[in-house]
Amino acid sequence: MFDLLRARPARKAAYSVLEPFVLKTSANGAGLQAGDWLQPQILGFLATLVTLIVERKCGVLRTHALASAQSSVLNALTGIGPELVGEEICLLSSRRDPAFTAGSMGALAFLEALDATRPSAGELVGMEPLGTASSEAGSRTLDELWHDHVERHMRRGQFLA
Repeated sequence: MFDLLRARPARKAAYSVLEPFVLKTSANGAGLQAGDWLQPQILGFLATLVTLIVERKCGVLRTHALASAQSSVLNALTGIGPELVGEEICLLSSRRDPAFTAGSMGALAFLEALDATRPSAGELVGMEPLGTASSEAGSRTLDELWHDHVERHMRRGQFLA
């Protein structure tokens, strides 16, 4: 119960980091629907990014609290039903889906790039920076990483480059 309360400000932090990118994607992808966000790469990226932000903000959480944070943030951002989000994340993770795993690794690079490009990124999400940026994150912008791990994998292919 207390984990759920501790996670509330962390959910808000995760939402505030992701919202501008999701809004830009939604504006550029006319007619996007909740199902368009269900691609394994995108789910791996978003779920891992929410997890990293939440855990950096409030520490390690029990499984139910972390799942609640992931599903509520992703539901608010994409419109995917909370139960479906949880089910898909569990299924893809347990199968060790390569696209889901690639999305998860992309989330690490994205958060490192966020730390590197915004001096106040730690303040933005209420956490300490990761430290040294990886080679992928160090030389790439947030928009490029978002495109590579989210927009490029949209079901309808609106963002293919």
